[in-house]
Amino acid sequence: MKKQFLIFISTILFAVLFYDQELGVNLSIFALILLIAQIVIQPKLLHDKRAIILALCVIATSFSNAWLLSVVTVLSVVVSSFVFRYYVVDPQMKLISNAFNFVLSWPAFVARIFLIDQWFEFKKEDSKKTLVTIFSYVILPFCILSVFFGLYVSSSDMLSEWYNRYEWNIDGLIIFTIIFGFYISFVFWHIKVFDFIKIIDQNLKFNFTKEQQSNQKSSFNFIPLDFEVRSGIITLVSLNCMLLFFVIVFNVENAQQTIQHISEYSSRTHSQIYLIITSVFLAMVVVLFFFKDALNFIKNNKWLLRLTKIWIVLNGFLIASAFYQNSVYINAMGLTYKRLGVYLFLILCMIGLVYSFLKIHQKRTNYYLIDKMSWTIFYSLIFCSIFNWGNIMTNYNLQKDTIDWNYLAYHLTGNEKTLIEYYKNQNREVPEFLLNRLKYYEDLPFLSKQLYYSTTK
Repeated sequence: MKKQFLIFISTILFAVLFYDQELGVNLSIFALILLIAQIVIQPKLLHDKRAIILALCVIATSFSNAWLLSVVTVLSVVVSSFVFRYYVVDPQMKLISNAFNFVLSWPAFVARIFLIDQWFEFKKEDSKKTLVTIFSYVILPFCILSVFFGLYVSSSDMLSEWYNRYEWNIDGLIIFTIIFGFYISFVFWHIKVFDFIKIIDQNLKFNFTKEQQSNQKSSFNFIPLDFEVRSGIITLVSLNCMLLFFVIVFNVENAQQTIQHISEYSSRTHSQIYLIITSVFLAMVVVLFFFKDALNFIKNNKWLLRLTKIWIVLNGFLIASAFYQNSVYINAMGLTYKRLGVYLFLILCMIGLVYSFLKIHQKRTNYYLIDKMSWTIFYSLIFCSIFNWGNIMTNYNLQKDTIDWNYLAYHLTGNEKTLIEYYKNQNREVPEFLLNRLKYYEDLPFLSKQLYYSTTK
């Protein structure tokens, strides 16, 4: 099927699903229809393992979004749909490269919309006739008919009365919905892989070439390679000593710390963990710097490799300490999105350290680590969108002696059923604002619904 038909059909579908509606089931339906259309057009995708995995990601995020909408579910539906689309267009393109294609495609629409020959898919020999054809068959007849229609209507009372009676009441919202739907459909179906990004992508190799292995040059021309090795050893010995001392101090300090003033304890814990995450990120940057080229293959790099691996392991201990500290913090004060986010970032940092270790052990390029982490972040987004975290946090926090009712009631969604049951079990009156919120979501039209609220009665 030609692109222009897919674009126009998707635009109409978008207008039907989203006009005068809130985000809800409509977004999931739209994403699933786009997915099905691509599979119908290219059935061979069903025999591609990576395509199947990415399709399952779209399906999982779409159902999760239909169940309970959040910023994470909306983002995951959009990202997974475009990741699948880019894979269909060019399976060899790396995820990090497609991220740049995705970002640049939206502003590029302003110029690409006027390249009618491309997205209408006219043959090259007919390309010069495109504008003439559109002008002759559409624009010119429409303009002439409009003029005469206006003359005839204005000169006849009967026609004028008929026109005023059946005049379309087109508001600005429907126009905006159609334009926005066309914008999204155009970028999605007339997907753009920029040539300069593709050239860069083709040069991003996971393994060093034989030429790179034999071309042993230092990072800086004014520093001999032997000096760079020694510099790396001195740096890593110092870093290992410093990190070992910090890990000991961090754990001793937290073991002696008591929770007296909640605000101070919260601020201190968050600042410590953020600094640790930053430290681990910088550790991966240092690994990328020292082992980007020649230092992977020179003969006298054994101590440099050992010290780097020790440093990675020590950073792993630091992450484990921060993980434990965040758990103590949660046990004392309950779950929040921010505290769950700390877990996520710590896990991502740990995975980054594992891939950093594999990178230097297997002598891979920096792009190996970047590619692995980009996929890790993508799958983390999909994972985070699947669960009803608001309800999970509510169930956990209700078991605590001290409950932050303001946070549970006003800062979380998808927990209304649990809160109502808790109030009833405690023989307490259910707050009116909670019932009003439920009624609001239950009364929404189907396309705007979140299915969670259809099961709360």
